[in-house]
Formats: sequence, C-alpha cells, structure tokens
Amino acid sequence: MVSVCGTGLGFVANLVMARVIGRQEYGVYALMFSWISVLAVVAQAGQDISLIRLLPSYIRDGAWGEVRGLRRGVGAMVFAISCCIAIAGSVVVYMIGAEHSASWRNTFYVGFAMLPILTQLQQSGALHKAFKRPVVSGLYQTLGRPLLLIVLMGVLALTVRDADAPWAAMATLASATLALAGSAWHLVHKWPEQGRRMPPKYEIRRWLTVGLQMSVLSIVMVAGARFDVLILGALMGTGDVGPYYAAVRMAGFALFAQGAVNVVLAPMIADRYDAHDLGGLQLVAKQAARFAFAGAFAVSLFFTVTGRWLLALFGRGFDSAYAPLMVLLWGYCATMALGEVGFMLSMTRYQKLATVLVLVGVAANGVVAWLLVPALGATGAAIGAVVSLFAWRGLAWWVVRSRLGIEPSIFGAARGANAS
Repeated sequence: MVSVCGTGLGFVANLVMARVIGRQEYGVYALMFSWISVLAVVAQAGQDISLIRLLPSYIRDGAWGEVRGLRRGVGAMVFAISCCIAIAGSVVVYMIGAEHSASWRNTFYVGFAMLPILTQLQQSGALHKAFKRPVVSGLYQTLGRPLLLIVLMGVLALTVRDADAPWAAMATLASATLALAGSAWHLVHKWPEQGRRMPPKYEIRRWLTVGLQMSVLSIVMVAGARFDVLILGALMGTGDVGPYYAAVRMAGFALFAQGAVNVVLAPMIADRYDAHDLGGLQLVAKQAARFAFAGAFAVSLFFTVTGRWLLALFGRGFDSAYAPLMVLLWGYCATMALGEVGFMLSMTRYQKLATVLVLVGVAANGVVAWLLVPALGATGAAIGAVVSLFAWRGLAWWVVRSRLGIEPSIFGAARGANAS
C-alpha cells in the first residue's frame, strides 16, 4: 500500500512540476534526475543491501559494536563516494556547459548537490528496513519526499513568476533534505539502547564483499531502466524528454502487480528450490506470472482509454507521448507473460547469469534506440526499451526452462500438468 501511494504521489508531483515549469524545462529536469538516479545506485556500491543483509544477523548475535560500526562506516563510505561523484559530475558540467543553456547547467549543478542527500536517504531507509520497520522507511522516502515536493512546487507556482528546471531541482533537493531529516530523527529516537554504549567495530571487507556481489545487478537494472531517457536526451534534446518521461512514469503503473508479487515471491522461490520441490516451484511461478500479467493488462487497458487525456494534464504538447506510452504499456504487458524470470534466476544459483542477461538487454536497448530515435523520436526510445525487456527476459525464460525444468510463463499450467 505504501508503495502504491508513493508511486501515485510521485506521479502527481511530476504532473504538478510539468504544469509549473513547462515542457522544455521539465525535459531538462527529467534528464538530470535520470542521471542522478543511476549515479545514486553507483554511489551506494551495494551498501544499502549490506545493511539489510548484515544488520539482522548482528542484532541476533548481540554484536552491537558491529551494529554501530556498520551504521557509521557504511554511511561515511557512501557519503564519501557520493561527494566524489558529485564533484566529478560538476566538473564535467562545467567543461561542457558552454554547449548548453544556463538552465541546463544550473539544474545539473543542483542535481549533483542532491546526490549525497539522496544516497543518505536511501541508507536511512535501508536501516529502517533492517530493523523491520518497512512502513517507517516508506513514510519518509516513498511518501514524504513526493508529498513535500508537491507542496514546494505549489509554493513555487504562487511565488515565482518564471519557475524553471533549476527551481524544480531545488524543490526536489529541499524535499529530499526534509525527508532525510525526518527519517534520521526517527532512527535516532528508535535506536536500541544496547547499540548506544558499545564502541563501533568495523568489518569493511565483509561489507564490501556482500554489497558488491549485488550492486552490479542493481546498477545494470537501474541504468537499463533509464537508458532510453538518456539516449533520447542525447540525440533529440530535452524538448522530447519531458513528454516521454511523463509516459514512462505512467507506464510504470503496469509494474505494480509485479512489484507486489516479488515481495512474496523471492523467499518462496528460494525455499522451494532449496527443498528440491520443483512441483511447488512450478506452481509458484505460474501463479506469480498470471497475477503480474493480469495487473499489467488491466493497467494497459485503462491507460489506452485515458492516456491521451492524462498526458494532456501535464501541459501543452505532452499528448505527443501517447504512441510511446502505448508501446511501453503493451510491451510491458507482453513481457509479463514470460513470468518472473529475473527472480527465478537470482533467487536460485544463477544470479551472475541474470546480470549477464540484463546487460544483453541494455546493449540491445542502446543499439535499437540509437538507430530508431533519430527517425522516430520518443517512439524509437520506447521501442528500444521494450526490445531490451524482450531480449533479456526471453533469454532468461529459456534458461529457466532448460536449466531449472520450470515453465515460468502464464502457460505454466500445461507444462506442470504434463510433468506430473
């Protein structure tokens, strides 16, 4: 529920922002935030995963020195990496800034200033999750930040005559800072008493080992999800990015059911695989695929009817993204029919292969988008994104069938029946 409400608030925040700053400036903001989203995952170096993986075991073992060390050490490490990336990014903006407008330069400068704040907010959220407080984590990161952004954009609309992308970026920075302050305050007041007295102990090598094992896949996944926006911005400029980014935000609703399934699916897959229960694994895969496909299909139908009108709410010219929206929605829907193949690989013993397959998809996205965007614009970017999904998910589907002996798609019932 928190995730659904947060995504809805994020959509409203982007709608309000587009109305306030206009299509061209919203494109600048969308391009900046896409870059910062990718770099934030790079800066984490998988340490948000380290927190969630290691903290519960430390607490269970009563290793409160390691708990304090993990919180301090990982936080300092991620903050330092974020600052280095932010400084390097600002230098790049300064070097190439003459080729772009002042609005573009200032938006990216604010974005890089935002990077350490966003990574610390993610760290704080990971700590709440590790302490089994996922609702609290979502309260600040998923709900609080977009809600604050809506309020701040409303204030900008009333007080600033010509609000532009740098103003929107500063509002995003302010909302992230306030959300971080709230999350950190909550964390301090709920921190266990045992963890306040022990001197910190640092296991840096272990943190890096755990984090880096999972960070590659996270980085590849996020980069792949933003690659179409980045290529469109590089080839066509920010004017086309704004409407397309709005379409991407809308198409993301088709993934709600998949996200809900994944929360439950991951431990079930691992449990049945470890127990060599292939019949149970087949049943779980089939039910998950059908639920995710049904959710994507329902959302696609809804936006097929209402999508042009909803895009028009963003402002003049945004309805031009209706065709890319349709490509994305029905492409997502079709790939959902293949099943939850990513989790089927990563939760068994094929997590490294899953990373390779996603990289293949990213490469396919780059090639197709680079060829089609000059002729088709945003529609070419959408086709590239869908081809990427079909490439890696299709390969993953084949691997799951051939190596695990499971039919993970929505047609899994027939195979399961024959197998039994």
